[in-house]
Amino acid sequence: MSVTTDVLVIGGGGSGLTAAISAATSGAKSIVLEKCARPGGSTGMSVGSFTAANTAYQYRAGVNDSIDLFIEDMKVANGKDEARENVALRRVLAENAGATLEWLSSIGVQFLGPTPEPPYEKPRMHNVLPNAGAYVTALLREARKRGVQVVTNVRVDRLLRNAAGEVIGASANGVEYFGRRAVVLATGDYSGATDLKAAYVGEDAARVPAVNKTNTGDGFRLGSDVGGVMLQMDRLYEGLRFPPGRFPDPIKLLPSHPSVSRLVRLVAERLPKRLLAVLLRGALTSWVGPNNTMYAAGAILVNEQGQRVANEDSDKLLARGVAADSNRGYMVFDEALAKRFSAWPNPVSTFPGVAYAYVGDYARYRPDMFHKADTIEELAAKAGIDPAALLSTIQQVRDYAAAGEDPDFGRATFGAGIGDGPYYALGPMQSYITLADGGLAVDTTLRVTTPEGAPIAGLYAAGSTGQGGLQLLNHGLHIGWAMVSGRIAGRHAAQASPRTDLTSVGAKGSVLETPVAELNVIQ
Repeated sequence: MSVTTDVLVIGGGGSGLTAAISAATSGAKSIVLEKCARPGGSTGMSVGSFTAANTAYQYRAGVNDSIDLFIEDMKVANGKDEARENVALRRVLAENAGATLEWLSSIGVQFLGPTPEPPYEKPRMHNVLPNAGAYVTALLREARKRGVQVVTNVRVDRLLRNAAGEVIGASANGVEYFGRRAVVLATGDYSGATDLKAAYVGEDAARVPAVNKTNTGDGFRLGSDVGGVMLQMDRLYEGLRFPPGRFPDPIKLLPSHPSVSRLVRLVAERLPKRLLAVLLRGALTSWVGPNNTMYAAGAILVNEQGQRVANEDSDKLLARGVAADSNRGYMVFDEALAKRFSAWPNPVSTFPGVAYAYVGDYARYRPDMFHKADTIEELAAKAGIDPAALLSTIQQVRDYAAAGEDPDFGRATFGAGIGDGPYYALGPMQSYITLADGGLAVDTTLRVTTPEGAPIAGLYAAGSTGQGGLQLLNHGLHIGWAMVSGRIAGRHAAQASPRTDLTSVGAKGSVLETPVAELNVIQ
């Protein structure tokens, strides 16, 4: 059985839906294959910020920006990783991000901003309203409008090639899907792929679970099987988060209908910034973990047994240490540190440029994660930590700080340490990988390339799958790249010459055309 279209897109997240729409508006028929029951991918799970230069939002705010300034700021944010940057793709992102954000606005996505995003010189971060679900809602609505067919619950098991070696489609659920012009891989990253994390980063990283468990590196495997090359697979965003609270995040509960988005934007733009920040703190404390600046100031992280698990100087090592244990960690600190992180400029956690949460906010919004007591033993009992072990650990860390050396984990920054009470604990926190920054090598038109740099005929990649060495080391760049690369990949795929040979090498028996109406198509 088979289905034939012009452009076949594998993956129904932000980049995949954008690629399919772009192909459709470029005159090609397109089909999206999504392995999950619902499209949206990591885009729908994200905070949703989109960093871009030269937008109408900037113009209205009196921000005079440029592409070159944007690129210079990305260089600063990259720091030592600038040497790894794919400068050609970075320019593609910088030059197209503004226009892509305006396109999203034209299909009903509303933003609040621009807001500052250090170390950037100019305010460029645009925060989607009311939540990231607005991207998915708007893209699905536009996809229906443009005749894109989104088929769910289909997982691609291999790419199809003809006798000339061109990629001509994909096999999924016993059906062969052909793309006359091209196939676009847009399956997200590999943060949920235990084997890939173990192979490229290590077994300790492989134990850290992904925020999006369905990001199992499908596109990486498919692309590699036909000659593509994976780049910078050592790049994982590992950290600690709070588990969901007893009460749902009110911002995530808001429907992402365009009328609601417009109303939220109207209210948000007119509210005093202080009041808006107060309203956002409940959402901020619902899952975002404490900043690592609290560890640098003297906090420690322990498990339920009251023992440290890793070097507090590193978010990555803390995440791996917690994951290797019970995946439950507690930040412990004293009264002096609590006072320090109760007011600006020392927030516990942040939505950069939008909202900041302090120690008191966690006491107010997350009482299930906030523990306070006059003595260390009482604190341990409240938090569910072994009291004797915690007392011993804190004394041990005090001794290490006095000596300026940590023989257990090599911690170098002790801060003020843990002094007098009352004492505090935030947790339990859990270890997660939010993103993986490896990607298939691609050229500036998003064609997947071989190790020698030659394009693989008929194959494109977008979003995290086609990240191709981009660093994306500041907020709002991953969503930006997902949408920018999707639009470019879809347009070029639609403009590719149709292949005359759609016979899959190794195909068995006759090919029967399956009506799309018989598939699980989202209407």
